Amino acid sequence: MWIDALRRDLHFAVRVLRRKPAFAVAVILTVALGIGANTAVVSVVETVLINPLGLRRADTVMVARTQFTKLGVFHGQASGTEFRELQSFTDAFSAVAAIEDRAWTLFADGKASRLVGEAVTPDFFRVFSEAPVLGRFFTADENAFSVVLSDRVWRSQFGGNASTVGSIITLDGASYRVVGIAPAAFRVPAAAQIWTPLVLEPERLLDSERGRNANLTLFARRKGAVSEAQAADRVHRYVAALKAADASQTSEISKAGYDIELVSLGRYVAGDLRRPLFLLWAAALVVLITGCANVAGLLLTRASARRQEMAIRIALGASTGQIIHQLLLESLLLGALGGLTGLALAAMALPMLSRFAIPGADMLALVSLDSRLLLYGLVLALASGLLFGVVPAIQLLQQRQSLQSVGSQRRRFQDALVSAEVCGAFVLIVLTTLLLRSLWAVERIEPGFDPQGVTTAFFLKPQGDPGFSMRLLAALGAGPGVQSAALANPIPFANTGITAGFAIKGHEQASGMLGQAQGVQITPDYFRTVRVPLVRGRGLEASDTPTSPFVCVIDATLAKRFFPGQDPIGQEVAMFNGWARVVGVVGAVRGAALEEEARPTIYYSFEQVSFLPYAAILVRGTGSAAGLIQAAVHQAAASVPVYDVKSLGERLDDTLGLRRALVLLLSAFGITSLLLAITGIYSVIAQVVSERTHEIGIRIALGARRSQILSHFMRQGLRAGLLGLALGVGAVAYAQRWFASMLYQVAAFDSVGVASVFLGIFTLLTIAVWWPVHRAAGADPQRVLRHE
Repeated sequence: MWIDALRRDLHFAVRVLRRKPAFAVAVILTVALGIGANTAVVSVVETVLINPLGLRRADTVMVARTQFTKLGVFHGQASGTEFRELQSFTDAFSAVAAIEDRAWTLFADGKASRLVGEAVTPDFFRVFSEAPVLGRFFTADENAFSVVLSDRVWRSQFGGNASTVGSIITLDGASYRVVGIAPAAFRVPAAAQIWTPLVLEPERLLDSERGRNANLTLFARRKGAVSEAQAADRVHRYVAALKAADASQTSEISKAGYDIELVSLGRYVAGDLRRPLFLLWAAALVVLITGCANVAGLLLTRASARRQEMAIRIALGASTGQIIHQLLLESLLLGALGGLTGLALAAMALPMLSRFAIPGADMLALVSLDSRLLLYGLVLALASGLLFGVVPAIQLLQQRQSLQSVGSQRRRFQDALVSAEVCGAFVLIVLTTLLLRSLWAVERIEPGFDPQGVTTAFFLKPQGDPGFSMRLLAALGAGPGVQSAALANPIPFANTGITAGFAIKGHEQASGMLGQAQGVQITPDYFRTVRVPLVRGRGLEASDTPTSPFVCVIDATLAKRFFPGQDPIGQEVAMFNGWARVVGVVGAVRGAALEEEARPTIYYSFEQVSFLPYAAILVRGTGSAAGLIQAAVHQAAASVPVYDVKSLGERLDDTLGLRRALVLLLSAFGITSLLLAITGIYSVIAQVVSERTHEIGIRIALGARRSQILSHFMRQGLRAGLLGLALGVGAVAYAQRWFASMLYQVAAFDSVGVASVFLGIFTLLTIAVWWPVHRAAGADPQRVLRHE
């Protein structure tokens, strides 16, 4: 019987909505915007923060990062020394692993392709509690020429053939044995395609290597009931004891502000996305709540038209429970239809996330709507339907009160809803304005070089071919329209830099700290190609070969910090391959992010220091040189793959992608919320004016001036809006500390900006209130009274 009753009630609810299709569509779209935005953002939050990369037991995994606060290094990678020490903390960690970025050239079926991945220590997969799909993972005595394939490489390159395990493949000209296949869901890091054993030489584990060759990422699984705080305290106590020890090295690292920071895997994976994601989640909730408030206002408006219907139903014997059941069923139906539409919108929007040029784009490609997220969206939709349906249902049942009392109570509800809508819209618009001004300030920063007209690409160096670089440069230089060409590693804004410790000969005590700098290997025309100015001395030249004296060029940041009031020319520094004499000083280059200060940098000759397996090509010329680069590399060595071809300007723009995406999405959320708020206040005033048209006619007939009518209703209409704006100002002042870190050269509570947004929204609200009041006050009182 109850199923049959539910079927009849649903049928009636559908008939009610079909009678007012415009109303139903407006409500469904309003709910869909809020549900779609929330589900899409929550799906990203789930993949990035709640369940990082879809890993099992990810909440027990932590990442160790080094800090040299006096040197401006806060989230640095670790050296072999830190890896050795964390392995010894068996009371805190059950497994510790280190990984190091790698790239290989895979030779298969006569073709060369590039693979990216990690060299990992044996406990890597145990840290993440993973088991292979086929074969095995690395053992403690594994040799360096073994490889574990990711599921996607196994299927795309080897056809998913089980016989791949145990076979030999060729990477960088060397033979590797495939020992296992990782699960399809395991992607650490998100872009990893293969893993090989990481064999750390004994000298990399010495105490003297602390802060040097810091290119390891350390993962540690907490032991048993050890909490994050307890694990962090264990490490901090060790570092404190290390600094207190009476040894020269520990004295140096103490002066450099050395520490080891432990963070959760979710926080590490999220990186720069952490705060923006929480902000977008909050913005999406504001849109949803604003939409629910707007729908509730629409239903309250519609409730007055259904008062007679409810009175008849009660007179015919309907119980209070039956009426509430029917009204809530109508609201839930609207919420469900809005939720399904919102989920469809979210499913269409998610694939677009990976198109944003932002940090973590590879990780965003893993985001999808699984069954849990679909359930989340539907539950949220039904909860929204219940939320915006309760108040109108209560109002319709208050039949025994006077119409004046019911109308007054309804208007109080509507005013509260409008105030909430305006408050949310104000906060989002203020925040969007601040981020937009911050983006504009960042875009005006000079990077220290000229990116226009420079095409870049990366390649993997061929093994056993020392003449490859010279042949490649010759082929590039002979291309049409080429002004200059160079090889380098790393290049600005490519996220491939290596930070390492360095020493200054005879100045160790004068510097008072362990030096940290970025090492860059370049060919002679690099500075001319990217147009970095020479400040003093000379640049690196073709005569700087492996058989000539070891030299280097430093940047102005390093010169200013470590040679204050001195001439650095002729001084000697040691980072790679021993002591190198400084022959020149060049301008500082911001190579990580525009808003970050330039890092101290040491430039070495590509011929004298060239140990990394990959490098970048830079070509300055007229137009894109992508085709020329491909042809030149193929001419120099047909088996060398070229990848990541972009202009230098595009790489710079990519670093602004997160700010631009955040401004774009917040603008969309803020404008949507503001439109809903304006629509809400317009609907309320239009309804009030409609209900009091007869009163307005009498007032005018009795001599009331039009300005008095306008003033009376304008005050009544703007009261809720002004309250919402005041609450918004308080909310911005309260939350300023939270989003201040996302701003650049802009105060979190900028009085001019806040006042401008306040006046702008107040003007729009005034227009929304003025229009229905103006029409009613301009009506002919005789026609109004005759109509009544």
